[in-house]
Amino acid sequence: MTSNSIPGPHLYSQPSSTVTYADTISASRAEILKELNGSESRTTAVSVALVDEERILWAEAFGSIDRPRGVMPTTQTLFCSASCSKVIAATAAMILVDRGVMELDAPLVRYMADYRMADGEPWRDITVRMLLNHSSGLPGVHFPDVLTAMPCPGYAAQVRDMLAAERLKHAPGEMAVYGSDGFMLIELLITALTGQTYTGFVEQEILEPLEMGHSRFAQAPFPPGDFAPALDETGRPESQEYANIYSSGLFSTPGDLGRLAMMFINGGRLGDRRILSEAAVAEMGRDQTVNLPFNPITDHHAHFGLGWDGVHQGGLAAAGVKAWHKAGDADHYHSYFIVAPDERLAVVVMVTNRMGIGSIAIPLAERILLHALAERGSITHVPVPLEPANLPAIPASDRELAAVTGIYASSYGLQRLDACADHTLTISSFINDQWQPTLDGLRLRQDGRFVADSCPATSYRGFVAGGRRYLAVRIPSGMGHYNMELPVGHELPPAPPLSARWQTRIGRRWLTTNEPYSAFLALGRQPPLIKLAKVQGLEGYLAVSLRTAGFDLMQIVYPGESDHVARMCLKIPVDNGWGLSDLVIEEREGEECLVWCGTRYRPLETVPALEPVHNTVTIGPDGLGEWFRWSATSPLTLTGARSWYLYNAEFDLKDWGIGGKTVVGAVDGGAYLLIYGAPDTAITLTVGA
Repeated sequence: MTSNSIPGPHLYSQPSSTVTYADTISASRAEILKELNGSESRTTAVSVALVDEERILWAEAFGSIDRPRGVMPTTQTLFCSASCSKVIAATAAMILVDRGVMELDAPLVRYMADYRMADGEPWRDITVRMLLNHSSGLPGVHFPDVLTAMPCPGYAAQVRDMLAAERLKHAPGEMAVYGSDGFMLIELLITALTGQTYTGFVEQEILEPLEMGHSRFAQAPFPPGDFAPALDETGRPESQEYANIYSSGLFSTPGDLGRLAMMFINGGRLGDRRILSEAAVAEMGRDQTVNLPFNPITDHHAHFGLGWDGVHQGGLAAAGVKAWHKAGDADHYHSYFIVAPDERLAVVVMVTNRMGIGSIAIPLAERILLHALAERGSITHVPVPLEPANLPAIPASDRELAAVTGIYASSYGLQRLDACADHTLTISSFINDQWQPTLDGLRLRQDGRFVADSCPATSYRGFVAGGRRYLAVRIPSGMGHYNMELPVGHELPPAPPLSARWQTRIGRRWLTTNEPYSAFLALGRQPPLIKLAKVQGLEGYLAVSLRTAGFDLMQIVYPGESDHVARMCLKIPVDNGWGLSDLVIEEREGEECLVWCGTRYRPLETVPALEPVHNTVTIGPDGLGEWFRWSATSPLTLTGARSWYLYNAEFDLKDWGIGGKTVVGAVDGGAYLLIYGAPDTAITLTVGA
């Protein structure tokens, strides 16, 4: 299904160039329809725009936003741009730099005198530039209220208050690790300097002058049909998601973001409206990582700009073309934005994905732009996917094997490399509290990398940086015509045995209590559980494990300094050191509760049972949720609840809602009920008719 409803002529006009890009459009349409019609495809809607200096060359939308009703997206349909919005946040900051209101290399505390972090931390050294190029050392993410099922304003102030008791994960300016906390502070910084809300400033200074008339922040429900929701298994729309970190959550269209791209292409101007100086645009597109003290892999992906994920987009660089790029991912949304300033072309792709895992956004954006460049003769041909090198294997010495074997930790989990008797390597991953082999037969090749014959496109190597042993992986990326290499983890030094207090927490599970409107919970994408595990081979450390946003998240923390705090202990640039946080034990009403990444958890084993007929629950002054076990054999009426979630015994979501409701229907094996209410209020739960 496809729609090509184009907004009025004030946004779109015919290009003066003689190139029609007909072949590019035809090939790209075919690729999109192939994806949408694939038997295993999770993509439900796609919207694209190809732009030049001041024109939309092609805009089209595909797929469905409500299958039973036959509703298709148009080019005005809103998608969450997610972290593509960081480019807008950086633009807002550079407007103030242009006006002399602030300086990039001034400390943040010059403009936000009330900003604080934990005592002894070098947080006063964080500069505005560091917020924009991911080198501030801030943890990276705080889960409560980041993506919700109803608007939750005030996320930035909430996280600022959380940071007041937290540590930096590295010294300011030492290295660059992707995260959202720095851009969240940009929201507060702009308010501090202008007296306007961040959203108001962006609307006045960027969206209105650029005529980005469809773009808006999710501060209220969108009318049905105006946005591309996730679809359930029957093709019906799921609830709207609200991105409350506005610097990473603008809802927009490819056409609107295309107008932002035109501004960059034209050195900060669109038509007779100047948004940024040419110097500001150039600074945003300059590699901000070249002088960082710790940057051990200088792959294209590691070259952050200001707001940009990179200023050397790999797919375009492989064809000899300079391009800036930014990706954005929310729960069910994926966007990709490429600007080739010297070629004066840009592309925007926005996707809704039913399962929220994987996306065609990056390869499709590369394909469109490379086809366009080839069609007009800027490059000789569209690159084709690389063939695996298939280098001959060479005998690996014991020393070469020893240099790479070991356990490597990252934000996303653990990998263990073991040497085998035949001098090959086996890779195992720590899954469900045990090591499970995932790839074997890796042999040393002539280029010094280890490759398995069964997976010839992926290679591994070890290296040493900053006194640590790291593991790097190189894989094909984008359209598959170039490789990307990233540090995926590092070894940890030996640690003393866990204390007796920490030993008692191994294997226990805790339940979330401060995410009343979480979209991850409401859409069944995240169980409400967190657990602590001990890892064979990493005695003295703890694994914090949960499933969130569709993937298993496991981080290693070090509990050797305190019985109440397990410290984040990873130091990995670019992506795999994302979202680190100390694990804190809090005593609440005689129980050990957890705090991690801003989320608070209570022990599972002490959850009380509901009384047979009538229950009154008083919500405490902090508004934390209350959990109950329930036999689920009779209807349950809630009165006075803000939100509630019903789970089976395995914590699969069975139902949820906002406000009171009669919950009907049995749940096999019993159920768990989570309820939220306003602080210091009572909720009545009545079992039975």
